[in-house]
Amino acid sequence: MRLNHFLYLIVFALLQYQCSHPVEISNNNDWYEFEPENNHNQPSLIGLEDWNNEPAGMHGHIVSNGEKLIYNGQEIKLWGLNNCYGFCSPSKEKADEHAVFYRKFGVNALRLHKYADNTGDLGIQSQNSFVEFDPKRLDRMDYYISSLKNNGIYVKLSPTFGVKFGPGDVDRIPYHKELGDISQKERVRATYGAVYMGKELQDMQIEQTIKILNHTNPYTGLRYAEDPAIFCVELFNEDAILWNGGNWSLQRYPTLRQRMAREFSVWLLAKYGNETSWIDAWGKEAVLKDVRLLAQSGLKSIISIDQIKGVSLKSECLKQGTVVPWSYPWVYDAIVKKDNESILKLRQRLLDTAEFLIGLQNSFYSRFVQAIRDTGYQGQIVGSNWQAGGTIGHLLNLYSDYLVGIVDRHNYFGGSRRGIKIGEKFGNASMLAQPGIGTLSAGLQQVNDRPFMLSEWIHVQPNEWYAEGPAILGAYGWGLNGWDVSFMFENGDDAGFSEKIGRDAWDVTNPAIWGTFPAVARQVRRMDVAESPETQFLNVHVPSLFEGKVSFTGDTEQRHDEKTFTTDKLPPEALAALRVAVKFTDDYQETPSFDLKKYLDGNTIVSTTGQLRWTPAKNEEHSGGYFTLNTSSTKAFVGFAPGNRTFELGDGFSITPNKGFAVIYLTAKNEDQNLQSADQIVITSVARARNTGMDFNDADNVVEEKGQQPILMEPVKALISVPFRGKLRVLDQDGRKEMSVRRFNKEFAIDGAEDQTPFYLIEK
Repeated sequence: MRLNHFLYLIVFALLQYQCSHPVEISNNNDWYEFEPENNHNQPSLIGLEDWNNEPAGMHGHIVSNGEKLIYNGQEIKLWGLNNCYGFCSPSKEKADEHAVFYRKFGVNALRLHKYADNTGDLGIQSQNSFVEFDPKRLDRMDYYISSLKNNGIYVKLSPTFGVKFGPGDVDRIPYHKELGDISQKERVRATYGAVYMGKELQDMQIEQTIKILNHTNPYTGLRYAEDPAIFCVELFNEDAILWNGGNWSLQRYPTLRQRMAREFSVWLLAKYGNETSWIDAWGKEAVLKDVRLLAQSGLKSIISIDQIKGVSLKSECLKQGTVVPWSYPWVYDAIVKKDNESILKLRQRLLDTAEFLIGLQNSFYSRFVQAIRDTGYQGQIVGSNWQAGGTIGHLLNLYSDYLVGIVDRHNYFGGSRRGIKIGEKFGNASMLAQPGIGTLSAGLQQVNDRPFMLSEWIHVQPNEWYAEGPAILGAYGWGLNGWDVSFMFENGDDAGFSEKIGRDAWDVTNPAIWGTFPAVARQVRRMDVAESPETQFLNVHVPSLFEGKVSFTGDTEQRHDEKTFTTDKLPPEALAALRVAVKFTDDYQETPSFDLKKYLDGNTIVSTTGQLRWTPAKNEEHSGGYFTLNTSSTKAFVGFAPGNRTFELGDGFSITPNKGFAVIYLTAKNEDQNLQSADQIVITSVARARNTGMDFNDADNVVEEKGQQPILMEPVKALISVPFRGKLRVLDQDGRKEMSVRRFNKEFAIDGAEDQTPFYLIEK
């Protein structure tokens, strides 16, 4: 070690400002105010403006080839975020501002979500009908899409969150009064699961989507069905027939309950031939003679008597068409694990119910997809993006989405659904503590020969470790595990960095998140992190699922939008070692158990590529852990630094972060260069962000004061070594102007408290 390096470390240690426990609140007197100009129309020194160097779709549609997305003969990764409701149809001035802002920070795809979900500020629907559009709102969305396209940004169309009918739609729905009283509100929504049972609702959903695809955008001159900038169409958001919603709808809507009972009875009669064979197959205890006998049947957890509306079907009989396909997401686990006697008595009933219901879903999806293809649309299609709980139901639903096209999922982490509320407890854990938990666990739903997308994900406010999200998912999801499309979730932004923490529970432009984008977007889109050459498969034979047989069991822990997936054949840490994917097989195959030991260096998990090293927390506390990233084009340290430890990142690069939480990236500025060939290297350095005066009770994870503008950024301090001499350009908070310059000889320090910025540029 050179003498000056040694002396620097001594001084560096004396300057440490964090307590011994990495999560305890530091003396934030040196946190700096973050007040960028938010003028993103001018060229920047950190941006990716020249990466989107052509209109989206200039060379045709993005196509899928197995699990890869291909554009113009090359693999492509899409990195973006959501706009929701009225944010999908901004003013023309705002449309251009958003497109430029997103382009600068590396976004090349946008999910327009719930753009046709309602009226006024909530969507482009007309006041009268779900299937008609407000011309002014539609024109604004048309312009926005054209501006995004001109800035090289692709669009995913995600129209609705359920069918919400208006006054002009009541004649199409004979049972509309069961759904709600339209005279009391502008829109009435059918509950989850109803669309799979109501053909009338399906027809409306299909008609709305087809009208959009056949609509000609006056600013591009193309029908949306013809425009390759529309890279994906989503059938609808967050629903599945084997989720809770199917049972809710059966209980609430007498017409759908009676309809489903008739169809299920016909299906069972076709399968078993007669009443006697059916009863023998199910067992007499599984056939209800009176719904009041639920406690004896084991269906108590499936049906809530108090919620059944209208006429009850008391006696189940095939000839009378009164056998109701009651279901519940997690009862199927008991069949696989054989751990609940009352549920096991219903084994064949539940397996038949699952097969019947998933058949309804597949039939609807098939009809919907065909209608979309009939418009001439050649892009990607997503079924839905939800899950169905329980191993069997979950895998049947996954296969249903697999049949449609891209597999798309949602997952969130920490915080509170209600955002920042004084005195309300929230989740403030870190995903770095244990590899593979939280949002990353969604990777257990990746399917082997389909592209994989997360169209909603984020650390929910006020969880403070926002910055780890893009870092972990960017490296281990869209890198090692080979995922393809990212849309972080927020409802909308103001075409600039957020000015205050807590605008919404989901805030992508929070500077602690958005500040990572100049580096992570480069890393993902350039595919710096190599995909694992090895894959651990979770083998699934669909016909065997209908017999209650599966080669592994899985558990889904769900707290509203936050989900964690685990299986008995591999630990979540496997996602930090190699690629994991579900494989639908032609015959039944066992899933081998995964041995993590071969990927361990001490307690550090080393990826198959050798580029990623993840060291988990040493205890069960809610924080701790870190990983390093070592590729030819990007080097990074992410997590809770132990203090004064140098992390060697290959090729003469190293980072010695100050003790505490930090996300530090060095990445080649240009698209076609690596760190050796690049003349310029972008550095991003982000930790936490808080409002001025924001106060936490960390012992209880409670916000005591929300605080005010401006946002304060926790300074990142580190010593960085590189294999060359050069200049360190300290940039302003927009990454646009040089504030100062320091020459260095193979090593230099960054200090956010002194420099008042998260952005730097190295020039060799």
